[in-house]
Amino acid sequence: MLSSAPALVPPFRTHPPAGAVLTAARRRGPVFRDELALATGLSHATVNRQVVALIAAGLLRERPDLRPGIVGRPRIPVEVDPHRHGVLGLHIGLHRTTLSAADLRGTVLDAADVPTPRGDPATAVALLTRRLRRFGARFPDRGMLQVGLVVGGQLSADRLRLQHRRLGWKSAPVAEIVDRVAMSDVVVVPQVEAMAAAETLLSPRPLEGSVLHVYAREAVGAVLTVDGTVHSPSSGPGTISHLPVGGTARCHCGATGCLEASIGDAAVAGAAHRAGIVGKPSIEAVLAAAAGGNRAAHDLLVERARRLGRGVAMVRDVLNPDHIVLAGQAFTAYRPALAHLSGSFAATTALEPVSLQVTSLGHAVQALAACTAALGPVYADPLSVVRKAAARPSIPN
Repeated sequence: MLSSAPALVPPFRTHPPAGAVLTAARRRGPVFRDELALATGLSHATVNRQVVALIAAGLLRERPDLRPGIVGRPRIPVEVDPHRHGVLGLHIGLHRTTLSAADLRGTVLDAADVPTPRGDPATAVALLTRRLRRFGARFPDRGMLQVGLVVGGQLSADRLRLQHRRLGWKSAPVAEIVDRVAMSDVVVVPQVEAMAAAETLLSPRPLEGSVLHVYAREAVGAVLTVDGTVHSPSSGPGTISHLPVGGTARCHCGATGCLEASIGDAAVAGAAHRAGIVGKPSIEAVLAAAAGGNRAAHDLLVERARRLGRGVAMVRDVLNPDHIVLAGQAFTAYRPALAHLSGSFAATTALEPVSLQVTSLGHAVQALAACTAALGPVYADPLSVVRKAAARPSIPN
């Protein structure tokens, strides 16, 4: 069954009670029932009913080993059950696709990168989904509730069809393909929205107010969240790919100096190879050379960081968010460049200084984002998701 619901978990007031309780348990667990009532604003009776139902569904578990040693009626804390269920994630990138599986706490159980197939999108997406299906078979004792599909490019308003110019895909029915081949509910989320969702859902203390999330690796993107809810126009997120940040790299749009064309992994690796810095056009080779003391490789990564800083500043000056979070390997893979990024940002922005926060998700951001896309509906309406999963066949090998 297809789902176009956003990956971000909305505030408690829009949740069914079970979703509010499960979300509070994930953020605070192990947690007592009276603490859940306080966190959600629900009555004690309502919380008790939801906890009983969530335990029966395998979504929560009791922790009698953690109950306090006090006289009287014992209080037993509960927490999200990390063993009974899970989700699968598929992050389709320009050159690499990430297959992943996670438990309901958002912990990635395993992940693998495979080349993104070229050619007909129906064939390519079906092939990737079959690989994901086999990947999920590594966890035979875990019920996989959802598949999260994270994509670049431009999604249709209903989030069922994808146009990806750089892959040559035009109105590809990606949601229908994954749903049919995986035999599982699928939720499709634009790349940068999924990164923002992962940052919000998995953080024990999400940032309040408006947050600008910027993602950069091969592609770039930005999205604004307000109090944990993503701002998502009906036609999908806008683009920052063509912000003019300088440089001689030619973009597919025909211009030079566009942000994405200048800072993408392939562009940086290609420039390093042409300059004789590395023996093959590989971003991993460039990073290894820089880490090994190669000054030319270091300078190339520093210049990428400066261009990223200029691009982030341009977006910040338009939106003026309360916070800025940076995600993706273009930001995180070479830490010595971050100071140069901050300096470029500070020199470009016309507004008052604001700190740049690097994602807490680490290098597994693609896997986390894809799994978080699948977790969104689970935390929004968990009992409904479990009922739907029980009514369909398991994902076959």
